[in-house]
Amino acid sequence: MDWTDIDSLERCNSTDALWAQALQIFATMGFDYAIYLTVEGDRSHPHIHTNLPQIYEQLPSHRDPFLDHCCNSYEPQFTGTEFLSDHPYLEAEEMAFIRGASAKTGFRAGIAIPVRLQGSDRFGGFNLGTARSRDSFIAHVTGKTDSLRFLCLIIHRRMEELRQTASGPAANPSKPDAEGAGFNRPLIAPPPAALTRLSPREREVLYLFSQGLTSKECAAVCKISPHTVSEYANSIYRKLNVRNRVEAIGVLAAAERTPDRNTQL
Repeated sequence: MDWTDIDSLERCNSTDALWAQALQIFATMGFDYAIYLTVEGDRSHPHIHTNLPQIYEQLPSHRDPFLDHCCNSYEPQFTGTEFLSDHPYLEAEEMAFIRGASAKTGFRAGIAIPVRLQGSDRFGGFNLGTARSRDSFIAHVTGKTDSLRFLCLIIHRRMEELRQTASGPAANPSKPDAEGAGFNRPLIAPPPAALTRLSPREREVLYLFSQGLTSKECAAVCKISPHTVSEYANSIYRKLNVRNRVEAIGVLAAAERTPDRNTQL
């Protein structure tokens, strides 16, 4: 995945076009199967895109165990029949659904990427799968989870923008924060408990920097000017007591490794 992929997603003007582009990118990354499912906080208004529609012939999408067990944190989880032994809490009906989906489609091993935009009650995520064995799949995704999460957040935000444009205001639209001047998009910042000394906008800019985006690319993703990105960057360095982008990214990496997400930095 590179900037060309991100730009191609941002240029899509319909949810179907966006999903088709996302599937192409997932395929180049070695994922044969993809499910994107989000719902409101009360499980209403499910929004789904998948190249495996047959798995929901017997079970409504909003009852997919993926929502209960893979979307209650920000951490990716392994999915599929190859990893059933890692999830002993699954009920018999849930295991039967997962095994049935595998039998129908060949989805054996996957990774769940939960997504949620700051200020939005909608939750859900992506379940990206293959026909690989357990060990082969672990080797395949090792070192890729951060880039996968970033890609999925970019797709999710664009999907939500296009969905709301097509259907009018969402039941629970993203809520702007007090210092949101200059931003007109929902935030894809890291979990709110990380780097609490930074504003939500500053966390997003730092997160984009950590994914390798330049100031110009960051400005394009956030739909602000490069000058505004520089102002946020300077504020980040001052608050974190660092001298440059590399040091700031190091602080973010340390915060994300901290077991206690409530640590004040």
